[in-house]
Formats: sequence, structure tokens, C-alpha cells
Amino acid sequence: MKFLDLQKNILSGILLEAEGKNTHLEHLEDNIYNKGFDGAKEAVDYLYSLHQMLEGESDAKISMTTKWDGAPAIICGKDPETGKFFVGTKGVFAKKPKINFTPQDIKENHPDPELQDILNVALENLSKLNIQTVVQGDMLYKKDTLKQGNINGEEVVYFNPNTLVYGVPVQSDLAKEILASQIGIVFHTEYVGGPTLADTQAKFGYDSSNLTKTPAVWFRDATIKDLSGTITLTEKEGKDILSAIQIADRYLKAVGKPMFDWVQKGNEVIGKDFIVYLKAHINANIREMESFEQDAVKFASDFTQSYIARMTKKIDGYKTEQKKDEYTQVLVQGVKFLKEHVNSIVGIYNLYLKLIQAKNLIVNKLETIRQMPTFKETDKGFEVTGEEGFVAVDRSGNALKLIDRLEFSRLNFGLGKPGKWTYRKK
Repeated sequence: MKFLDLQKNILSGILLEAEGKNTHLEHLEDNIYNKGFDGAKEAVDYLYSLHQMLEGESDAKISMTTKWDGAPAIICGKDPETGKFFVGTKGVFAKKPKINFTPQDIKENHPDPELQDILNVALENLSKLNIQTVVQGDMLYKKDTLKQGNINGEEVVYFNPNTLVYGVPVQSDLAKEILASQIGIVFHTEYVGGPTLADTQAKFGYDSSNLTKTPAVWFRDATIKDLSGTITLTEKEGKDILSAIQIADRYLKAVGKPMFDWVQKGNEVIGKDFIVYLKAHINANIREMESFEQDAVKFASDFTQSYIARMTKKIDGYKTEQKKDEYTQVLVQGVKFLKEHVNSIVGIYNLYLKLIQAKNLIVNKLETIRQMPTFKETDKGFEVTGEEGFVAVDRSGNALKLIDRLEFSRLNFGLGKPGKWTYRKK
């Protein structure tokens, strides 16, 4: 029941995301709304493969990476057109690319002084890694943002790039490496192809082992490499995880493919925003109730009311009576549709909850191999918390997020917009 070195299960496929760029990963459970019955089956298959991996079976069809909570996203490397080293943010993929080869480019492309400072440090130091392709990473710190202090009775070096606080004992070799560096970054994506940067496509699961080592840069890639030895599932843990997956699987078969037709029909009747509204309603529950609604019937009723409120606000925003009348008819049709498909909404949401239950059992076990101690800052000091989560990638290159959404979403909603790149001043 050992968790083998996951480095042996390195991603063999390619993840191609929107517009060929690494833009967004979906939660495993949301797959049932994004892709219907096929997405639900895919989510269950992921869970079976993850259980197989945790049991130590070498032919597992999933590889794993850790989601580090860094910011901003840094894209850098050798420009396919010129061969010159550059740095930038996701603006390098804009219609008018903001590619920075020099400090002057950074000044002209990025008016914010703090971002200028970050990119100048990145330009000077990441060039020392001898990157031969184009890669993306999450920045963890630059030297002047590192702090030392006492967390839970231990002197640590820590940094807080976004929501989570990362800390390591100050006397450890790892802390010494971090303190000696000018910048810290975790790479996770490579961009391949060309002939221009805009033509490249994202390949998830970057291996940084071939980069040139330099004391100036503390870097890692996101692939899990069993840093803490092994994970061992107890017999009970193994049975509990498998049982939760099997319950979800049986429920999926009971629900059946026809019940998922309402998802596609919703897009046709309500419009392209249907899935957006549905997932927004789920996230609102997390933010306002700090939980997933456990009563599927109430969820269906509340979603209908949420849909009415969103559409009413949209209608009120139109200036012409013609537009108001047009979207009032859409609202009437939408409410009628939702009421006709209450049983489907309830059945699929119950499956949604069962997928979350199975996923969280796996996430809780994966957190025992955390890459670095993580904390959240509260009014009473620092509290130990889990990492942002994990990404599971199958051999076809499909990837889904594995995150304890209740915990991490509470942190994000409490501290501001997720992904904010500015460093907090303490």
C-alpha cells in the first residue's frame, strides 16, 4: 500500500488548454457540468486511478503535480522568433504582446512600479538558468519579501506570495538555500511549437531538472517527487476511499446518461451562460454558507431563484423595451425549463456531492506529502493549513484540479481576489 515515487509516472500526454495557453483548470467534480455524462464517467475513472496510485500499483494511469500558491505568473525563456531570453506575465500572449528583453521593455510595457521591480529581478536572475524553451512558473518570493519569525514556537523563514504562507525552519539547509537566493519560483508549464510565441501550445507538467543551477534562483517544478518518503494507506483508509468511489460509480450508473441531457438542453434554452450561472451558484454557497448545500432539492430550488435574480438584473440593465421583452421571454422559458427538470438537477447534484466526498478522502491523504509547510495567517497568529491542492493528469493529457474547495475558497474569499499578484505588506 505504498505510494510509489510519482516521478516514475511522469506525464506522457499533452494538455492543450484554451487558445493553446495555460489559462484554467477545472475542478474534478465540475466535470459533470462541463462535459455531462462523459465528464462524470471521466471523473470517476480519475478517482479509481488515484486510488490505484495510492495503493502503490505501478501501472496507474495518472500523474500528479502540486498546485503552489504563487503569484504573479511568470513566463520566460527563449523567444522562438529571436532566440533571445525574455520575461513577462500572461501579457506575452496578448494581441499586442508585452515581451520584455530589457529593463527598458519592462518600463514601457508595465506601468506598475511593483510589477516592474518583480520583472527586473526575474530578467536578471532567471536568465542564469539557461532555459532553452518557453516556460511558465508561479513566483514565490524575491529576496526583499522574505521574512523570519516565530511560527508556532519555531523560528522559520517564510514568504506569502498570495493566500498561503510557506515556511521552513531557519536552521535547515532548505532555508539557507532560500535566504541565499534572489528569487523563488515553481515551474509547471512549457510552451512548445512556433514559429512565434503566439503559436505555441501549453504542455502541462514541466520537468526542471535540466536547468542550470545557480544560488541566485531557488526553483522547483510542480511534479510530486515523494519528498517525504512514502504514503502508506492503512487497510481502513484504502477500503474507505474505494468504497466512496464505488458509491459514486453506482450512483452514476443509476442516474444514467439520459438524465444528463438537461445540461446540454440548458445551454440551448437558457443560453451560453447557463453553466456559468450554475457554477457561480455553487461557489456562492461556499462563500456565503461555507459549505456545499447538502439538500439537493433545496439546491435546485435555490438555483432557480438565483437564476431569476441574475436574469432580472440583466434585463434591468437594458435600455430598450425591445431588449427587455426579448430577455424576459428567455427568463420565462428558462424558469419553465428548470422546473420541468428538477429531478435531473437533484439527481446530478447528488452525484456531485458523492464525487466531492471521494475526492476529499484522497486530497486529505495526499496532503501528508506536502512539498513545504503551509500556514494561513489569522488574527490570532499562524495556523497550519493544507497546500492549495493537486492536479491529476491522465495519459491522454487531460487534467483536473483536486482541491479542498471549502478550505481554500474560504481563505481566498477572506483575503481578497484569488490570483492577486501584489505582495502583502505586513
